[in-house]
Amino acid sequence: MKTINFGIDLGTTNSLIAKYNDGEIEVFKNPLGQKATLASAVAFRGKRILVGDKARNLLEKDPLNVFTCFKRKMGTTDAYFVENLKKEITPIELSSFVLQELKNFIHTGEEINEVVITIPSSFDTIQSNATKTAGIEAGFKKVYLLQEPIAASLAFANKNNLQLEEEKKWLVYDYGGGTFDVALLQIDEREMNVLDNEGDNFLGGMDFDNLIIEKLVIPQLEKELKEENLWEKFKQKENTYQKLYFELLYRAEEAKKELSRFETTEIEIDIDDKDFYTSITINRKDFNSLIEPSVQRTITLAKKILESNGCRAKDIEKVILVGGSTLIPYVKERIQSSLGIEIDSSVEPTTAVGIGAAYYAGTKIAQIEETKQEPSINPIISATPEYEIIYQKNSQDIEELISVIPPENIANGSYRITRLDGGFDTGLVTITDEISCFVDLLEGQKNRFNLKIYEPNGTLVYENNNITIIHGKYNIQGQLLPHDICLEIDDIDYGVTRLEAIFNKNAVLPLKRTIYKTATKNILLGSEEKLQINIVEGDDGSLPSSGLSIGFIEISGGKLEKDLIKGTDIEIDISVSESRDLDVTIFLSSCEQEFRDSFKPTQRSISISKIEKEIYTALNNIEKEIKNNDGEYELLAKFQKIRESLIELQIELSLCNENDSTDTKFKIDNNKQILIKEFDQLTRFKALDSNISEYQLKLAMVKNELSTISNEFYEKKLEKILLNEREVLNSGNKYLIKSKIKELEQLDNELFNQTSENFISPFLYYKSITEYKESKRAEKLIIEGDKALEKQQYDVVKHVVYQLHALLPEHLRNDKKVNFNDQDKTGLS
Repeated sequence: MKTINFGIDLGTTNSLIAKYNDGEIEVFKNPLGQKATLASAVAFRGKRILVGDKARNLLEKDPLNVFTCFKRKMGTTDAYFVENLKKEITPIELSSFVLQELKNFIHTGEEINEVVITIPSSFDTIQSNATKTAGIEAGFKKVYLLQEPIAASLAFANKNNLQLEEEKKWLVYDYGGGTFDVALLQIDEREMNVLDNEGDNFLGGMDFDNLIIEKLVIPQLEKELKEENLWEKFKQKENTYQKLYFELLYRAEEAKKELSRFETTEIEIDIDDKDFYTSITINRKDFNSLIEPSVQRTITLAKKILESNGCRAKDIEKVILVGGSTLIPYVKERIQSSLGIEIDSSVEPTTAVGIGAAYYAGTKIAQIEETKQEPSINPIISATPEYEIIYQKNSQDIEELISVIPPENIANGSYRITRLDGGFDTGLVTITDEISCFVDLLEGQKNRFNLKIYEPNGTLVYENNNITIIHGKYNIQGQLLPHDICLEIDDIDYGVTRLEAIFNKNAVLPLKRTIYKTATKNILLGSEEKLQINIVEGDDGSLPSSGLSIGFIEISGGKLEKDLIKGTDIEIDISVSESRDLDVTIFLSSCEQEFRDSFKPTQRSISISKIEKEIYTALNNIEKEIKNNDGEYELLAKFQKIRESLIELQIELSLCNENDSTDTKFKIDNNKQILIKEFDQLTRFKALDSNISEYQLKLAMVKNELSTISNEFYEKKLEKILLNEREVLNSGNKYLIKSKIKELEQLDNELFNQTSENFISPFLYYKSITEYKESKRAEKLIIEGDKALEKQQYDVVKHVVYQLHALLPEHLRNDKKVNFNDQDKTGLS
């Protein structure tokens, strides 16, 4: 079976295409200049579109028609206005031009229908879908996505021909032009697995370029030009300095590269229409101070991933450096000094991701038949339909399993598998139930096998000599889901909707699950009431507004064939492919109807006013927590730190407007989400402590009640409640713990009701109350209760208590329900 073989690193600054060819990787070079990487830049010159270094070199001459770093805006509604075309171009379209240009690097004339394209591990579903769409627009018929740290680790592991005798852990530190990723890997002599990853989609080398302009260049320009707020003017989409801003971005990037080799460099500034020229000297020390907070952010994420996985520095064999920003000496110094782990920079940082993508592509079976067949050693005789052959393309074992699924029953026929070097031969094997056998592999070599299948009469019906297994090469066992995928459901007890995880972060893709929910409202045939299925990328247990909606199905009464009655079951099938396609099927058993949809959202809008409102709300919530803090000084300090950071974002946002041509608002929104998540975690753990204490108190009460009555029926009920106690208490989910508390309360009520004497105290309490809805009837009940109490008729006292409780006014009842209107409900619980 043919594999995809082609892998692409679609980078913020540079891109690359490579091919897997029988265990070897070929990195294709630009026919013009023979450079392996292609600058991710697009220029519009009249009717011509230039891509790559030719486009990037025009940044100084024609910056209003040259576009770079558009990967940072993938999945957003932002677009770039092209002066020469007088129209806007989206990040998806610009990315497709880069991908098309990479196809021109292929000198073999092969038709490429399928390809693997890399993405940052922290890309959300919308950004992932935008990348796939760019691939389709570039002419690929099918696009597979691979997370960049995984690609880098494949490049490293397969390049070094590892001889591992025991299990190792690595940290892949990927600091690129626009994004940062860090991944924790586990590897042994047989396989490699990703354990966890973290990242920031707005943390990369291009931020250094902007910092050079804002902090080092602008102050001097303001003095010499005698202007104020020059940085804000630079960032506007239409301004007199826009051309100069893009010129400076180009020169700042060059200066950044020079400072990796020299202690000082210069940036020359020439403004023709102002007859102005100056030169600004930048030294490495000032540059290092400038980028220190950004580098510290990467260190924080690296430490976070170690801490959350219970790893210490001594548990990690090495930190593998990937990405152009790791070439900066200061970055290497900080990683070494902060993490205290050996650094390995043996893999080429600018090509590792593309090479790893090609390794991965070499293991993926192509699903689209090529119109141009590759030559093989011998012709392949094949009956139609095709036989399905299953085996590992890369293996660390000295033998590997080959299985064959024939298109029809060929029992009593035979098969034969031989290694083409003559070193292995099964001989003729009679086919009974299946075709499956282990084959021997030559260590460290490419092993080609020939498969022949015969009918019972000896007629050859199928031959395939393209079965290739590379010994000593690693493959990845699966990509991780970077965020929880949740369903928005109704929380009837609290009168709100919340998120409930369907798939948790770090689950291995692809994923599929069937869940069963209950309708929380009636949706009558033909009515305007709606059942809302909202799939959200967010944190389990959090508010839906804190996540990103990636799939929404609305079923109104007008779409139903029967009434959907409250309390009936709703079956939901949800699947997420390895490339993050989302498929949802809803079955309403009471209506005997099925609804399904596939979701591939590629855009989300971000407005400054929305960000402003969310920061304002978060600050109010933090103020409340600080005000109600009861002496927990460590927690208070963390709240204060988040508060100060949000205020800084608020100030930065006030200086930004919708006309800002940079990605400032996206960075602010990204940092806002990180801070709100940190705050949510702190308050969640605080609430968890309270919930766990309440659970333990209620459990003690139930056990005490049971000890007095010794009832086997209720003892078994308690055993059932405690069956998964440890998992619930360790889940970090307050809703699961609250559901356990509710179960204990119900059991406690049942135990309380078993003994009529228990109702003496409630009766005496109700007797003291003077306010009832029907005062005369209450008086009669109290007299009746007094008599029963005197005669020790406790069953009568029990019934009197029930009736008095029903007569209590709403404000005195402790069973008052939270108001939750049907129109505010999703319809699911």
